[in-house]
Amino acid sequence: MEEYTGKEEKTLFEQAQAGDRTSIATLMRQHEKLVHAVVRRQWRGHLRYVDVVHEGRIGLWRAILHFDPERGTAFSTYAWPAIAHQVWKAVEEAQAEPSPPIAHEEVGDDVAQQTVRSEVSRTLRATVAQLPHKERWIVARYYGLDGRGGRTQRALGEKLGCTRQAISYHVRKAVRRLRHPGWSARLRAVLGYQQRADYRAAVRPSSGGRP
Repeated sequence: MEEYTGKEEKTLFEQAQAGDRTSIATLMRQHEKLVHAVVRRQWRGHLRYVDVVHEGRIGLWRAILHFDPERGTAFSTYAWPAIAHQVWKAVEEAQAEPSPPIAHEEVGDDVAQQTVRSEVSRTLRATVAQLPHKERWIVARYYGLDGRGGRTQRALGEKLGCTRQAISYHVRKAVRRLRHPGWSARLRAVLGYQQRADYRAAVRPSSGGRP
């Protein structure tokens, strides 16, 4: 396996996040063992090992696209929950009975859009609900997720007896948590971001590049 210095690996992440397929493929190969380590420790239901590994690779790919080397966190620490979440989601979906498809003509565009908005709202609230109590309270009120409209950071600071800067710090901290693939994977799926088709396109070898 090729070894890279910290500076070289940082460059690989930057290139991968800019869409360079060769860099994505290199990082995927480099961290393949992490996928197998996660899969070996998780319940697979009735899914085949090879199918679960494929799901784990999707989780690894998503982690590569969002990892920030500047934060000082080891990539394996960052990627593990993203891989585990993707694997668990695939196993969970495999156990569930599929819902009957709804023909497009059975629902109007307005109803369909409302359904999507409701699902996004429900998923967003469920994701925010995982935050620590203080961050959850602040984020819900700052963004109006409690149904009462957004509040200013100054107003929230007065409510909690702290400065606007302190509220801003908690908001930024919460948003960083929520951006983590392990937290945001379900919401991204609902919104249609980074699906399997995107994964296949991203890891497909480009002309002249290494697979």
